[in-house]
Amino acid sequence: MIDQTTFLLVHGSWHVGGCWAAVARHLREAGFAVSTPTLAGHGVDCDRAVSHDDYVHSALAALDALDGEVVLVGHSFGGSVISGVAEQRPGRCRLLVYYSAFVPLDGERVADSLPEQLIVFLEDVAAATPDRSVALPLQQFATAFANTTDETTAADLYGQLVPEPSGPIFERLSLPHFRELGIPSAYISCRQDLALPPGSFHPGQSSRLHTPQLIEIDADHEALFTAPAQLAWALLEAINAEETASASFRT
Repeated sequence: MIDQTTFLLVHGSWHVGGCWAAVARHLREAGFAVSTPTLAGHGVDCDRAVSHDDYVHSALAALDALDGEVVLVGHSFGGSVISGVAEQRPGRCRLLVYYSAFVPLDGERVADSLPEQLIVFLEDVAAATPDRSVALPLQQFATAFANTTDETTAADLYGQLVPEPSGPIFERLSLPHFRELGIPSAYISCRQDLALPPGSFHPGQSSRLHTPQLIEIDADHEALFTAPAQLAWALLEAINAEETASASFRT
C-alpha cells in the first residue's frame, strides 16, 4: 500500500528546491509524494531582501497545498525553517528530520552556532554586496561541502547554487513552543561532513532535539547531490523507525 505521507524537503543556504531532484526521485520510487519548494530570496534574479519569516512562509505555502501529514526535512540552514513550520502547523507534522542541520533554540540566531571565522566572512561579503547577499566560494564548496567528489563534479554541482541572503542568518528566532510540541524527530549525521568543525552538527545540534533517532551515513554535507541514494535510504529509515515506534506505543 502506498503511504499517503508527503516528504516536504526544505533546502539550506545557497540551494534551491531543485537541488533535491535525485533524492526526490528515490523517494517517489519508494511510493511517497515529495514537495521541494524554493525558499523566498533564492533562485535567479530574485529579491534577496528577505526575512526568516519569509522562509517559513514559503515552506508553509508548500505544506498548505498538500493533503495529509508531512515529513518535514531540513538541510543545514533549512533545519531552522522546519522548526518554524512545526510551530505553525504541529498537527500536520508526522516527523521532523534534520539532515546536517541547525536546531536553533528560542531567541537564538543561526549565526550563534557558526565559528567566528565564518561569521566574519559572511559579514564582510554581505557588506561588500549591494543586496547584502553572500556567494559561497567554489573552493570552499569543493573542499568542505562536496568534499567526497572530484573537482570537476564539484564545479558542475556548484553551478546549481545561488547567492544567499545574509539577513536571516543573523535574526533572532522566536520558537517559544518548539520544545513542547512532542513531534517525533530524527537527525541524519554525515560522517564526512566538513562544512563546520567536527562535532558541530552531531552532537552539537542533534543534542538539542528530545530523544531523536540518530542515523549516520557515509557522505559529505552535500549528500543530496553526492550521495542521494544513501540520503533517501536514511529518510526512509527515519519514517520506518517512526512508524514502528508509533505502533509499539499504540499497543
